[in-house]
Amino acid sequence: MANNDQGYDPFEPGHSTPEFEQFARENQKYRKASHARGGASAQKRTSSAGARSRSAVAGNAGSRSGSRSAGSRSGSPCAAASAGRGGSPSSGSAGRHASRGAGKTLPQTRAADSRKTAGRAAAPMGKAPSRSSRSASPQPLQQTPEPQPVLARAHSKAHNVIGVLVCVLLAIALEVFGYNFQFFYSMTYPDAGSYLVNGAQPSQVGTITLDSSSSSFEITGLNSTVRSIHFTPVLSDAAGAAKATDSKIQVVISLADEGNANYYANPAVSVDPVDPATTYISLDPAGKCHSIKVNMTNLADIGAVQVSGISLNQKVPFDFDPLRAGSVLAILLVLFALRPASGLYSRVRDSRLASHRILLVVLVVVQCVVVLALVLSNSHYVSLTQTPSYENQFQYQKLAVALTQGHLYLNDVPSDALQAMANPYDTQARAAQGVPYLWDHAYFHGKYYVYFGILPCLVFYVPWLLVTHTGFPTWLGIAICDCVYAAGLMYLLSAVCRRWFPRTSIGVLVVLDVMLFVAGGGIILARTPSMYFMPEAMSLALVSWGLGLWVSGTSRGYIERGKIVLGALLIALTMASRPQMVLSAVFGLVLFWPFLRDSKGDRGARRDVMGAFKVAMVPFVLVAVAVLAYNAARFGSPFDFGANYNLTTNDMTHRGFHLDRIPFGLYAYLFQPPVFGSQFPFLRQAYLDPAYQGITIYEPMFGGYFFLYPMTLAVLGIVIGRVRAQLKEQRLLPLFVALVCVAFALCIFDLQGAGILMRYVCDFGLFFALAGAIVFLALLQVKSEKRLTKDWTTQFSAVGSRGVVSAAGEGAETVSVYRISLYFMFATLVLMVIMNVMLWNAFGMY
Repeated sequence: MANNDQGYDPFEPGHSTPEFEQFARENQKYRKASHARGGASAQKRTSSAGARSRSAVAGNAGSRSGSRSAGSRSGSPCAAASAGRGGSPSSGSAGRHASRGAGKTLPQTRAADSRKTAGRAAAPMGKAPSRSSRSASPQPLQQTPEPQPVLARAHSKAHNVIGVLVCVLLAIALEVFGYNFQFFYSMTYPDAGSYLVNGAQPSQVGTITLDSSSSSFEITGLNSTVRSIHFTPVLSDAAGAAKATDSKIQVVISLADEGNANYYANPAVSVDPVDPATTYISLDPAGKCHSIKVNMTNLADIGAVQVSGISLNQKVPFDFDPLRAGSVLAILLVLFALRPASGLYSRVRDSRLASHRILLVVLVVVQCVVVLALVLSNSHYVSLTQTPSYENQFQYQKLAVALTQGHLYLNDVPSDALQAMANPYDTQARAAQGVPYLWDHAYFHGKYYVYFGILPCLVFYVPWLLVTHTGFPTWLGIAICDCVYAAGLMYLLSAVCRRWFPRTSIGVLVVLDVMLFVAGGGIILARTPSMYFMPEAMSLALVSWGLGLWVSGTSRGYIERGKIVLGALLIALTMASRPQMVLSAVFGLVLFWPFLRDSKGDRGARRDVMGAFKVAMVPFVLVAVAVLAYNAARFGSPFDFGANYNLTTNDMTHRGFHLDRIPFGLYAYLFQPPVFGSQFPFLRQAYLDPAYQGITIYEPMFGGYFFLYPMTLAVLGIVIGRVRAQLKEQRLLPLFVALVCVAFALCIFDLQGAGILMRYVCDFGLFFALAGAIVFLALLQVKSEKRLTKDWTTQFSAVGSRGVVSAAGEGAETVSVYRISLYFMFATLVLMVIMNVMLWNAFGMY
């Protein structure tokens, strides 16, 4: 028999499959043989097992999901209609499918199964089935006896223990033999013999001071094999270097050897003064080496460096880093726990269980710890102070001072030369005339303004200034917003699962939450806690909680006004932070429309629905009035947000909207392949070569969105007919289309309004990720309590578009859609983790 586990149907519960047909035929043969032998015990087992059919399992699953979706208030026809149509498939339809599917093979069980299904459907709708009733679901007869549960649990535990041990050994092996490869390799280095450093013996050199005027030292008098060079650099002003850069020294080593009488330069390498491992640089000259020149190319940025301990062919010390090994082990254990064969994919998420709630809380806490660690790892922005070179990073602090003094413009006074210019936004003219100005500030009618949304300033900077009389640290605000964003995504995803996908497993929920956070820009926000990311971080926090409240507030078959109004307020506040993100309000219309449609013909229900809609519109009206008044007070027009008055690389007032920008912009944002190099972190800046004959702005990009976040390619799963059918049945197709359309609209708005910048992924990434999550959820609903095994196969190619079984050969076995989807999800999760580890290191200071 191809598949004994009939609970796993990759499409809809209740449809008969060729495997079930084969099972029924074999079951009948088995029963006839038992009667012929006259075995009373065998006959008893056959008769009792014959009552178990796949229809009962499907009917039970359908009634459980139906009871969840129908567990709503029954006060109005609108509520009843919404409960019957929205959410999971109703128990009645599941029972009909189940009876029809079973009737083709075991007619004698149709009536009994129908009565059982009807009885379950008639149970109180608000009460979820108990755990004991789920575990007692009827199972189809199998020719071989099931293994004892105790043995099965022991076997599973043994596999888990072995898997954990393998992860531990792999992490240790990687730390000992991978990260410490140079330790073992340096044991083979020969003695370098005698040589001179800047014309003197190494023992007489001591410390060499290098700066931008004298940035190199030279090793001569060599005639031996050289395999490495080592030196110890110390920054003269480590704090100043951290404020200006990432404090790493760019080193170019030139060699003269048997094959090259003159110096030839090798590729630049990065040396981190606080990481001793980077101060051992491997060399491979052509034959014996004659002389070496070491040049430090970025001392103008990081300041003077004291170099000591210069040596050749030095043995690399063994360095076992517990933190690094622990991080690798943590990643391996997480991937092992989320592997396709994990039992997490057969355990349905149940918010009533304390263990499940604790697991999700722990996941959010872990995300917050990662956010804080990433934010603090960027010493440049954490230690940044207000200096003339970085005035643009302190605009919110200056706006807070202005607001406490009672005006909206900044206290900075524009230069007379800037005020005298005919077009102060002409970048080339400002540079040619040497006009002093504040970079990236909005200049309008002789005053400087902040064109970024005012909400972060009101939430963080003004209260902090009033209490401490100091400027609020921007990195702290981004860390707070990113953590709130992580919690909001978990709330939103849980609400989506409760409403439309109640059979979502713990494993799928965890993986999709990670996808939403990473692909939604959470890592980028934490990696670069710049002032420019502050409005985006706050808007994402608002959107995640706002959408979660909307989904939760419309999931019971009626509109919960409290949640709807609070969600509307959060979404509306994006107008005061990142105005284009208010486009997410379109999802409120998508969620509201079914209530309005179902209330047709019922004046009372229609009045209630319209009343809820009007109340939800109040926050949008109030916030819009405040923001428009703020705009008018600054720039004379309520619809002028001031972004075009930015003193930046181009004249934004004449930038305009041009269709020719869109094709290249979409390619760069979404489909640009990443560029890889041979040095860690391997990911390199992607070279952009637009053919657009005009001004388009772009900053360093590291690949298109779908390459950096491959899990979001699940949006392509909408081409699968049964995914579309399920989304249509649950009325999710409009929401899916809205998510994709909003993502593209925000992408086009950003590339037209500002350009191609890596941080703008935070604007549209969340919506692509949500669309992909919906497809994954539609494909990966749990239909059995058993783990994924190699027997999870089905002849789905023989099932028609309407669930009608056609004739299929005995050997037409094909891997199931569920299995394909699960392996695709896990494989793309691994790829996404790898890409973002590289991106975290490559993104650096941008």
